[in-house]
Amino acid sequence: MSSDSIVEYVLGSSVRTDVLLAIVAEERSIGELIDAVEASESAVYNAVGDLERKGLVRSLDTGWAATGSGQLVADLLEQQGNLCRLLADDYWREHDVAALPRRFRLRLTELADAEVYRAADTDPHAVVREVCDRVERAGTEVDIVTPIYQAEYESVMPDAPDARLIVDRTVALDALERIDSPDEADQWTETPVRVLDVDVGIGVTDSEIMLSLPTIDGQWDSRTEVIAEDDRAMEWGRDLFEHYWDRATPNDEFVAEHFS
Repeated sequence: MSSDSIVEYVLGSSVRTDVLLAIVAEERSIGELIDAVEASESAVYNAVGDLERKGLVRSLDTGWAATGSGQLVADLLEQQGNLCRLLADDYWREHDVAALPRRFRLRLTELADAEVYRAADTDPHAVVREVCDRVERAGTEVDIVTPIYQAEYESVMPDAPDARLIVDRTVALDALERIDSPDEADQWTETPVRVLDVDVGIGVTDSEIMLSLPTIDGQWDSRTEVIAEDDRAMEWGRDLFEHYWDRATPNDEFVAEHFS
């Protein structure tokens, strides 16, 4: 039986699903499973037998435990549940997730507990203010990726060695066109700055991540922001920033190349 059909088999019964997840959570006796799962005693017995025949659970002297296969199936069930929670918000239908590297799209379910902030028509700059407030509260330890120039964001970017900034290549080139020498390019004297072609906006502090994606038709959207504070989302955001940072060109090299 293929992995897809095993998952479908488990999902084909709510009792099988609940029993597997209960066993994965902790080793349980059959009596404990009957108490934990909302189903008849016979249904729980049948589910345990079905899962054992598929190699997803095994019997020990102390109770029922998941096999490696059972753990993998349970992990996939959790991901599917998180994906459903993520897709409940129209943000993901309206914005271009293809702007993200594929391996980070595959991990987007880690943002299942994120909140989407939206500016009302009567206050279109509310999200920009919200992001600025959060960056200022973060102090000097903040990592930012910006695919656009926005004066409000520039004004709150700290100039400190603990901060890091990645600027889109087009934004950087536009800035260089307005100066006459490399000496004028050091807007931040302490903050490490790098340059990269990027369509995604990210802010990572020690307690939250902020994410901006272009709309599905390629427009920049300053009126919505995805904000998350839980550990899984924080790890996703930190990993994404490091992915871009490792691929970006240090600003001094970029400036020297421009003026060479």
